[in-house]
Amino acid sequence: MDCPRCSVEMTEIAHEDSTLQRCADCGGLWVVDPADLNKLLLHANLPALSALGGFVNTDEIAGMCPACNVDLVVVEGGEKKSLAYDTCESCGGVWVEGEEDEPAAELDWGGATGQVVGFFKRFAKKK
Repeated sequence: MDCPRCSVEMTEIAHEDSTLQRCADCGGLWVVDPADLNKLLLHANLPALSALGGFVNTDEIAGMCPACNVDLVVVEGGEKKSLAYDTCESCGGVWVEGEEDEPAAELDWGGATGQVVGFFKRFAKKK
């Protein structure tokens, strides 16, 4: 599966029956299954993705879904809509940008899920 930003092959990070895809170039993460994302959010005492809110930005081009090759939709939220994630309306996959300018060469399951949960904690904040 290719990164929707860099078009390079992403690395699979698997744990039990869950899988994430990570781009080593930009550090972004693709959450393959929305049910896995909801489990991560609920375990972090956050609401499910559908309850986090956010606003679809139809004016922004987000790239192509690495799984379906359809356009991704940008969802903005957080304080003053300062954060955004991309989602595929076809497969439900979610793209979260990398947090660092120089991402680590490798990331384990704990680090990857921590990055995703940290993003959505900031996304859920509203002021």
